[in-house]
Amino acid sequence: MRISFIALMLAICPILSHAEESAAERKDDLKSDTARIRLFGQNGMGVKYYPNSACYGGDSVTVSGGLGDAFSSFLGTASDISIGIPETPNSGKPSARNGIFSKAFFREYKIAANQPLTLKLDFQSNPGVRYGYCKTIAGTFVPEAGKDYEISLDIKDGMCVPVLNELQSTADGVILQPIAASKAERCS
Repeated sequence: MRISFIALMLAICPILSHAEESAAERKDDLKSDTARIRLFGQNGMGVKYYPNSACYGGDSVTVSGGLGDAFSSFLGTASDISIGIPETPNSGKPSARNGIFSKAFFREYKIAANQPLTLKLDFQSNPGVRYGYCKTIAGTFVPEAGKDYEISLDIKDGMCVPVLNELQSTADGVILQPIAASKAERCS
């Protein structure tokens, strides 16, 4: 038992340290050819994005759903990774999304602007924790240069609701402006 726990931790540590290194590399200003996205994840939730693609499959970035993320979310040690996107009610209190043994977190990424970006989201609850299940929900949109976006999968009354917002700064603070995405299919 003790050896298997040590083996599990050795397998997870490189995954966790990679996420911290990647955040440091991405911590820079927006350029005229980039946009930024904030994605939420937690134990039981799969979140991936496919840069420069109008379909899902192939090269992707796993935001939530990997073994390391699930384990840290389960233990309540998952941490947010920010590259400077302005705070919203969602990012200011991600704990509002927490479930039992499922700490919510967010990750922010700099992405190419004016290129399609496809998101693949799914959810499967743990028995006795939170009831719900949704198969793959995939959508694509084209982020605009210099803009920030926030994407989440909200679970409401057993239904999975993907939410895509553009962040807009006003005199009163940041507002979330819903934007449309097109349905994405698996790449052939």
